[in-house]
Amino acid sequence: MRKTLYHIILIGLLLGLGSVTWTAGQASAADASPQIKDIIGKKTLLMEDGSMWSLINGNQVIRTPGNIASIHGTEYEGMGVTSDGKLIQWDIGMAPHVVKDQTGVKQVAGNTWLKTDGTVWHSTGKIKELNSISLISYRDREFAALTQNGDVLLEDSYKPGSYKKLGTISDAAFVTALTVHDSRVALLYNSGKVVVYEVHNFDDNGKIIPVTIAEDAVHIVYTSGDPTDQLLVTRKDGTVWTTGNYKDRWKLAKQVPGLNDIEKTAALDNSEKFYAKRSGGSWVMFDKGDVKPVDVPSVKKLDVSFSDLKPFVGDKLNVSIQETYTNGAKIKVPASKANIEVEKPHLLQLQSNDTLKVLGVGETKVTITSNDISKTVTVSASLRNNLKYSKQADGIVFVPAKSVFQALGGTASSSGGGLDVKLGDTSLSFKAGDTQAKLNGQAIQLKAAPINDKQGTLIPVSLLSDALGASIKWDSKFKQAEISFGEASMTVVSSETASLIKKAAQGSLSRFIGKTYWINYFQGWERFSKVTVTDIVPDDTGSFTILFRSAKGKTLKSYSMSSSNVSQLLGDETYFYKFDPYKKYKWSASTWKLIKAEQVSLGMTKDQVRMSIGNPGSKSVTAINGHKIEIWEYSNFDTVSFVNGKVFLIIM
Repeated sequence: MRKTLYHIILIGLLLGLGSVTWTAGQASAADASPQIKDIIGKKTLLMEDGSMWSLINGNQVIRTPGNIASIHGTEYEGMGVTSDGKLIQWDIGMAPHVVKDQTGVKQVAGNTWLKTDGTVWHSTGKIKELNSISLISYRDREFAALTQNGDVLLEDSYKPGSYKKLGTISDAAFVTALTVHDSRVALLYNSGKVVVYEVHNFDDNGKIIPVTIAEDAVHIVYTSGDPTDQLLVTRKDGTVWTTGNYKDRWKLAKQVPGLNDIEKTAALDNSEKFYAKRSGGSWVMFDKGDVKPVDVPSVKKLDVSFSDLKPFVGDKLNVSIQETYTNGAKIKVPASKANIEVEKPHLLQLQSNDTLKVLGVGETKVTITSNDISKTVTVSASLRNNLKYSKQADGIVFVPAKSVFQALGGTASSSGGGLDVKLGDTSLSFKAGDTQAKLNGQAIQLKAAPINDKQGTLIPVSLLSDALGASIKWDSKFKQAEISFGEASMTVVSSETASLIKKAAQGSLSRFIGKTYWINYFQGWERFSKVTVTDIVPDDTGSFTILFRSAKGKTLKSYSMSSSNVSQLLGDETYFYKFDPYKKYKWSASTWKLIKAEQVSLGMTKDQVRMSIGNPGSKSVTAINGHKIEIWEYSNFDTVSFVNGKVFLIIM
């Protein structure tokens, strides 16, 4: 059955009972962890490689790969610019994404963006009052701009859309940064000079007086809250200073202790709590005198899920890999981006579509490494269909050499009147009638000599146990050899097995003949269509094929399977229902269309989700704001959540 959903992000979603569908980005585990470029709030990070960590729904951290050059906003919403001038946007219910038709973007500030042509825009369109702009700034609902001809503009907080000119400078081209707060606008020049314009600082003629407060700055940003709003100034010597209270607001009054080799800061709460970036690329948080390192998000846990740990030869296994980061993020990793080591590569092989193909019978450990964390699982592969031509002679059980070794994922070729076998790193050479053989080039003594038969060379099963560690059992009831490696197994039947099994099993299997079923998932047949069992036919390997008749009279055949698999198959709703789903569930045609396509949509019931994609691997129930929340998580970390019995969140 196809699994379709990923992991869940839920706590905090029910503030307004809005609905969200999100597609998780994929991480490249081959890339080294990049350094932090900028920080907004506590968990929103811009990385040097252009990727971004941000929040969804207030607490779920996600990673967005990309080429993001700058960001601006709050912990929960904001905008950014890509390196090729495209606008990105995110908020509490929406992952970072490129905004359609917004290109040529130079800078963002709040919910406003500046284009390279000097125009300024917001969500409602172009701001007609602003043209020929070189820089913009926004903080705490205040907006400022610098025109290319040097006008310093501040939006009137009482008259949105009205801009007051605080002054005009003659060297606007040399201004590299702008920051605004509490009716103040600070300009940073490339020389290091910092000039502040304040609405309330004017002369007797009402002209605002610009004040120079530094000559050696490399970065400036206003803080807010208590203590009184201050300007953080990072100086060329790597120290960080703040302006003082009211009477000292025109000078660098205090050096922030414990900070050195700093190149920029990022405001968090106030001048007592903010981030600072060292010249080497690392970040620290200054918190009321304490300087604490800010860790780059790294993987602390690796979860691995296989679609089947007990597959059959020929199957393809889906591998789901999920990294859990120190910042709480859970990221899927494509199998091709992780390092996958198969202990016995002759049993499993990684395919170009990120699946593992089962090549032979046996057990092998699979170690998956991503970002230096490893997880090892054991895959036990068995043979779905039986092999032929085992026999017992003089108390010794023999099996056909070529077909057995090929089933084990090896090769067997004729050489010098005998057979040369290659099975992974193991090589075997033997001849019919000769108890002398070679194992990895070394002579060994066999307990019985191989024999020639009309079906080819047969080997004593003791060779498989002695050379390969196989467990061997001769089933005297059905006269067949059962070969196993741990939980992996295959059966080699004799010429008498089919009739013995048919005689023993046909009676019990006959109870299914004439019964009607409705298909769920089986051999790609049409879901929910009606079929009737017309016969259960054994073959000469001791396996059975189920014959069905469709509602249109067409004969359908199952694959060959063991007798126990017949009972299991027809009793498992994963494959067949014993009732007509359309009559039992009188759902709308549109809902049935989604279910047949194995899709889930918002508003579906639990029965509809179960019918569409099957039962989850685990369930959990919680309550928020009086609403019952049930979370279904599937084996590949995909998840669906229900609020009061209806699908509320889908993350794929």
